[in-house]
Amino acid sequence: MIRAIIAELRPLWRLWSVKLAALCGLVVAYLMSDPTLLPRLVAYVPPEWRPVASVLVGFAAFALPTIARRLPQPPKPGGDA
Repeated sequence: MIRAIIAELRPLWRLWSVKLAALCGLVVAYLMSDPTLLPRLVAYVPPEWRPVASVLVGFAAFALPTIARRLPQPPKPGGDA
């Protein structure tokens, strides 16, 4: 069962969107490991720029995976794309 799941997931790892999702997962895990980290990061942003920064972060969270999915992906090894 586990081998079948791994065999299905292995080709997905070549997609940029999957790699980006893994990176986002690592960032979220790091932020969750220290609950005081995010408020300390927000404190560096001047109060008048916080609404703009929040919109930019939200847009990046949407746009980066979408753009990554639309990029040309590497071909399947040993087969047609």
